[in-house]
Amino acid sequence: EKMKILFILITLLLSINLLADKKPIIQLAILLDTSNSMDGLINQAKAQLWKIVNELATAKKDGKAPDLEVALYEYGKDSLNQEIGYIRLVVPLTTDLDKISEELFALTTNGGDEYCGWVIKNAVETLKWSSDKNDLKLIFIAGNEPFTQGKIDYKDSCKQSITKSIVVNTIHCGSYDEGVSGKWKDGADLSDGKYMVIDQNKVVQVIET
Repeated sequence: EKMKILFILITLLLSINLLADKKPIIQLAILLDTSNSMDGLINQAKAQLWKIVNELATAKKDGKAPDLEVALYEYGKDSLNQEIGYIRLVVPLTTDLDKISEELFALTTNGGDEYCGWVIKNAVETLKWSSDKNDLKLIFIAGNEPFTQGKIDYKDSCKQSITKSIVVNTIHCGSYDEGVSGKWKDGADLSDGKYMVIDQNKVVQVIET
């Protein structure tokens, strides 16, 4: 019996040491509106999203550089499948940032029904998120139409996200006040995220990562 207890204690101590030495992980899902209404703003949105990726790639936790995994979605195009909310998972979570960059900057606009609640729910449920609460899990969703569109309520999606420790940050491509009235700020507030704007009539906002 004593040997069993000793074995359990040794196993626990080894587990604690392994956890202490575990490399931190950052998981980031980019959700970009590619509807026609984003014409004139999509290049700014791509640049800001890629800036966020680069900032996270150089971040450190307790002196350790994290493994950065990034996923990319587009939503809102008429050419995408209507039955699944005009959503396409372009790249699942990957450490291949060259692939993310290639696919992100190749995205083009077309059509438009933008279902923010639906694409957030899809990202939360489909991507292989870490179960470790110490890992940083983020969604950045960018678009310019009201956050309220579609049959899936953005409030439910954002609440579902934060219960899994996934923080939703919103980037409204338009004025600050329009984003507030369109519920982009509310979406971020519901999931402990930040609300930001990209206004083509003003200097691009610096996003704190």
